Amino acid sequence: MKILSLTVLCICFAATGFLCAKSTGNDELPDKRPDNISFQLAMSGGMMYYYEDLYISGDSCYYLINDGGAISKIYFKLSGKELDDLYNVFVKNDFGSIETKIEQVYDRGGETINLRWGKSRGASISNSGQSFIEKSWSKEWSACENALSDIIKTQVNKQQTEYEVRIDRSVFGKEIFVQVDRLVVIPKSTVMSENDIDNFITKTIKLTPGSHNVVYYIGSNYRNVLVSTDSSKGLNFFLVNDTLLTHSNIK
Repeated sequence: MKILSLTVLCICFAATGFLCAKSTGNDELPDKRPDNISFQLAMSGGMMYYYEDLYISGDSCYYLINDGGAISKIYFKLSGKELDDLYNVFVKNDFGSIETKIEQVYDRGGETINLRWGKSRGASISNSGQSFIEKSWSKEWSACENALSDIIKTQVNKQQTEYEVRIDRSVFGKEIFVQVDRLVVIPKSTVMSENDIDNFITKTIKLTPGSHNVVYYIGSNYRNVLVSTDSSKGLNFFLVNDTLLTHSNIK
């Protein structure tokens, strides 16, 4: 009867879409940061063609975004103290012991953190796809993830450059839309100048080095183009034959 009861219990867990907490199988983090340790934060968009990849080690660091084929990437370096401070966050929050559970879901992105050191030591925790962080470990997971996210924000802010979005006077009075990556620069609206003497109006955004997706349209005239901050300082939008919205690069 005990065997039967256990079987019924397992079936009930499966029916609700949850399984028991997953054993981590991770190596224990040493008290002191190993010289050759590396940190990786991978963020995916599920079925959407989008992912981010952060890699940190004593030798090299980079942060990459692939947004539908538009790839931007920055390189940076962390000091020994910065690496120690980062590592201590993971030790303090017992990263290798964070527990996860499996839930039957579909088309879910998320984040996975990998630590590697020595010849074959490592710890990996995923909050992506069908893997979910146990609620009792959510504080520790967030602390580790936020430590990496803060590094991304700091390094991106250091390396972003200004990028100009210029709207020519030929577009004044027309309804247009402009988006760069996930940022809506000009929402669907009628473009107006504050006075009659402006030849163009401009908006300035900040972008990381590399390629970026630009979507723009007027009426049914829709375009999706790749631009590079390495070869262009901005885009100039203008009308051809009073109907066709197009663009040129600002050098």
